[in-house]
Amino acid sequence: MLTLTLTLTLTRTDYLGRGESEPNPYFYQNLGEAEYCVALFQYMRLLGYPAEKITILTTYNGQMHLLKDVVQQRCAWNPAFGEPGKIATVDKFQGQQNDIIILSLVRTKTVGHLRDVRRLIVAASRARLGLYIFGRASLFENCYELKPVFEQLMAKPNVLQVLPQEANGTERGPDEAGDCYDVQGVEHMGALVGQLMQERGAFLPGQWGAEQEATEAEDEAGAEEAPAEGEKMQED
Repeated sequence: MLTLTLTLTLTRTDYLGRGESEPNPYFYQNLGEAEYCVALFQYMRLLGYPAEKITILTTYNGQMHLLKDVVQQRCAWNPAFGEPGKIATVDKFQGQQNDIIILSLVRTKTVGHLRDVRRLIVAASRARLGLYIFGRASLFENCYELKPVFEQLMAKPNVLQVLPQEANGTERGPDEAGDCYDVQGVEHMGALVGQLMQERGAFLPGQWGAEQEATEAEDEAGAEEAPAEGEKMQED
């Protein structure tokens, strides 16, 4: 029987001293959450989860654009990662589902339009197998409109736990304990992804371009040698 895994990852401190930002009016972004969500996507890809089975959702257009920028910078060029099945806002994803949903709530100062509990319910009901919520729980759990929902969410694990020794397709049951450990923040998650990349021989930043240049150089060398062999055969 398939069961839903729910993780609410709390952000207790701001990444690089910043929480939410508003570069343009009503264009809300949160770099820490964007980096964290993308790092989790990278981790899942390294464990063998199909990219098309993972969707990253957020509650604001500004964060959606930031997520896409981070994915382009860290993932799209690397065949070990690729891009998620979709990066979208919660409103645009209504009526759709995916196996794994990574959700960024963005706001750290005020609750914003998530005060409409229907939007949170829609966001939390898009996952078939795994739902990972990144947000500042201390902000949302004190919101009167959201309190009943967050009381249920806070009963679930509120720290991201990983089992890097397991890959997609494990035979361990959902109620069986595994050798997992807590992720202490976005920097820790990034370090874990880097370690897994090295262990699995995935391309590190800067390597993809170097590999391409080496391959092109070999092709050019082979093309230059081919006419010489043809001329030799003609002489014989």
